[in-house]
Amino acid sequence: MTPPEASYTSEHITVLKGLEPVRRRPGMYIGGTDTKGYHHLLWEVVDNCVDEVINGYATHIDVTLHKDHRSVTVSDNGRGIPVDIKKEFKKSALELVLTVLHAGGKFSGGQYQYSGGLHGVGASVVNALSEEMIARVKRDGHEWEQRYTRGEVASKLTKMGAARGTGTSIFFRPDSQIFGKQDFSTDTIRFRLEAKTFLHRGLKITFRDEAAGTSEVLQHDGGIADFLTKIVTDRGKAPTTPQAFYFQREDGIRIEAALLWTESHEETLRSYVNGIPTTQGGLHEQGLRQAIVKARSSTPPAWRPRTSISPPRTFARASSACCPSTCTSRSSRARRKSAWATPRRRSWSIPPSGRRWRPSCSKTGPLARPSSIASCSRPRRAGACRAGAGDRAV
Repeated sequence: MTPPEASYTSEHITVLKGLEPVRRRPGMYIGGTDTKGYHHLLWEVVDNCVDEVINGYATHIDVTLHKDHRSVTVSDNGRGIPVDIKKEFKKSALELVLTVLHAGGKFSGGQYQYSGGLHGVGASVVNALSEEMIARVKRDGHEWEQRYTRGEVASKLTKMGAARGTGTSIFFRPDSQIFGKQDFSTDTIRFRLEAKTFLHRGLKITFRDEAAGTSEVLQHDGGIADFLTKIVTDRGKAPTTPQAFYFQREDGIRIEAALLWTESHEETLRSYVNGIPTTQGGLHEQGLRQAIVKARSSTPPAWRPRTSISPPRTFARASSACCPSTCTSRSSRARRKSAWATPRRRSWSIPPSGRRWRPSCSKTGPLARPSSIASCSRPRRAGACRAGAGDRAV
């Protein structure tokens, strides 16, 4: 190993400009250059389209896997990336979004109330790691096009002609200099796209595979409730309830949850924020678990019947004797001694709250309602005492 130079001056400081940091260290932006990072490029583009959908600006997404399985086109019918010139930089908004890190319209809450990406590096990272990218935008009655090569502008923004509707279309091919010879997986793409349609109820995605000549429309109006049912079916564990529990709340923050108990002994929990999987958990998972435990513990088990069972062998002395130890009559002492010598099988009741109540007297049999304080059923006479100390919950 060659030792480092002894001198260390300003000449050794490197300043990376533009998208060069992404190409130097791609793992910092997409996790790596393996197949997971390769597909992550596609997820970044798809998530931008999904953001248009969940904010109410688009309803449909098209994903086309081309014949070489190394290039993809993703398009939506949203508003379209702005193409007007931003005076501060003297460049179009489209060029800034695709060539400058941390440039986008999601830093303020004016345009996107919900968004999967908030840092403005998604589309520009895809551009930097693609040997070719073509962006087409339809808005203001025209279609615009601009081409890029490895993050650099390859052509000026061109007005192609008149067009109806609005939307954005992104074609890209990952750079083989960075990823080597890799291909997109049809099954991986389809699984991810179908999950998106489950998470965003009403979203419609058309997935085309040119090599296989197939086209499939993915749409699930049942949302995450149908997603949960599918997961349970795939795992092969029968549910213990006829249908999933689902609720949705929206009070500044929109929350959806679906629960289903099965015969499995293992817990399966999948959480998402704005459609992005949160595999490492977070406060939303902790809150859900605490809410479930609290709801279960505070709900009376109405399904539990009232039964008579034998008391445990270890119990308090005051609840086993006929009367408290303050009773001094000879007959009371004899009965108390007999009760300790020959413990009898008593009937215990379980109240609706699930708490067991000890009998107050060995002569009374099963207790009355737990809410009442029982007393000794023997006729009251001089020297006898009231029993009631044994009526306690365990």
